[in-house]
Amino acid sequence: MIRFTDVCFSYGGAQVVDNLSFSCPSGGVVWLTGANGSGKSTALHLALGLLRRDSGRIEASRSPSAVFQEDRLCEHLTAVANVRLAQGPEVSRRRILDELECAGLSPEDAVRPVVDLSGGQRRRVSLVRALMRDSDLLCLDEPFAGIDAVDDAVAYSLSRLANRSILLVCHDPEAAARFAPARILAL
Repeated sequence: MIRFTDVCFSYGGAQVVDNLSFSCPSGGVVWLTGANGSGKSTALHLALGLLRRDSGRIEASRSPSAVFQEDRLCEHLTAVANVRLAQGPEVSRRRILDELECAGLSPEDAVRPVVDLSGGQRRRVSLVRALMRDSDLLCLDEPFAGIDAVDDAVAYSLSRLANRSILLVCHDPEAAARFAPARILAL
């Protein structure tokens, strides 16, 4: 569950988030839409605790996970090693390889450094890293950008979202519509 109540945030005096209020229960989806610079990514960063609000209140999950606009992968590590960073040693290599393959990454690519992967392959690694994590809040910021087979990536994601609160920023209305029923929140 996540709840924003009258949340405000500004960058250098410019108000980016102004009295934002919404709630998203477990298993719910809030799709944040709006023009570039309207505060969508900022709202996700506030939900994750990466930014501190100027005012208002945020009640959020104890264990969030995220797919950021940029991949935020360790480029010298393999896809498997990047996923392991978020999972810990208790998750088997076999399970990580299986998840990467389910997300559309070949076994050969899963053991290559991510610097050698295409942009779409990197996005798949980012998705797996976030979706495998045991979290009750998932913040997805343009999670399907740069992926060729968007339908497959969306289907993979949907199969792993049970009982999580989802904050979704997505400029692809067809992909976002598959997360129905989603509450649409224009910023």
